[in-house]
Amino acid sequence: MEILPVFFVAFIGVLIYMHTSNPHMVESVRRIGTGKSGCLPTGDVGNVTFHYFAARGRGEPIRMLMEDAGIHWTEIGYTRDTWGAAKPVGIKSGLYTFGQVPAVETTSGLQIAQTMAILRRLARAGGYDCDCDDYTWCDVLAMGVEDQLSKLGKAVYGDNFNAEARRAYLKETRTWFGHFERHAPAGSATAERGYFSSNGRITWVDFHIFNLIDSHKTLAEVPMEDDKGPVDDFLSEFPNLAAFYQRLVQRPSIVAYLASERRHSFSLPKPKPKSK
Repeated sequence: MEILPVFFVAFIGVLIYMHTSNPHMVESVRRIGTGKSGCLPTGDVGNVTFHYFAARGRGEPIRMLMEDAGIHWTEIGYTRDTWGAAKPVGIKSGLYTFGQVPAVETTSGLQIAQTMAILRRLARAGGYDCDCDDYTWCDVLAMGVEDQLSKLGKAVYGDNFNAEARRAYLKETRTWFGHFERHAPAGSATAERGYFSSNGRITWVDFHIFNLIDSHKTLAEVPMEDDKGPVDDFLSEFPNLAAFYQRLVQRPSIVAYLASERRHSFSLPKPKPKSK
């Protein structure tokens, strides 16, 4: 009669040992249990209601991840006119943790704010989590994206944004993109190691990096009234990033999303006169 309790205790001991000394084994067990890749896979999140402005911005990598993962989602897109009334309601409900969007709520009961937190959690549910060996590397890449997106926001929404300021910013930012170029998977758009993880599997951080590239590529190409010069071919200096970009936009789910009405148009604030 004592065999079962002893066996149970021994089994728990093995699990504890596995968790503390062999993360690869734990990862394998979780992968088998959920049928999903990554270090910390979870069950499905259900349907997602996505809260953001009616624009691309920091919400775009989340939209693309949900599309590629087959997560059903609907969007509440705010405008300047509707955000003022929605913000205090979201704060009171606890959804807008810091009074900001993006934020998501799911039919499984989740409420999450902040871009990277949303990306990580949805990635775990969709099989797009990074492997355990890559976890820190994914965070390093993602924080590099965040650093450059912060600079982009300051440049575009600064007091003196115009065509000249755009050209100066794009010239300066090439140094940062040079770092991403060094770490990007080498080869053509059909190369075997197609994405930024060490094993070449697509993860959430790829959508974050794609959004950074796409934002700058589009910024370089969009016409501006006060710009009489040629269109800037932003990716011409970065062949690995260009191949990565093409690889991702050729994924069937992304092709469909980019051609759909769910994809918001890109817009810039009106050029401002130079400061005197």
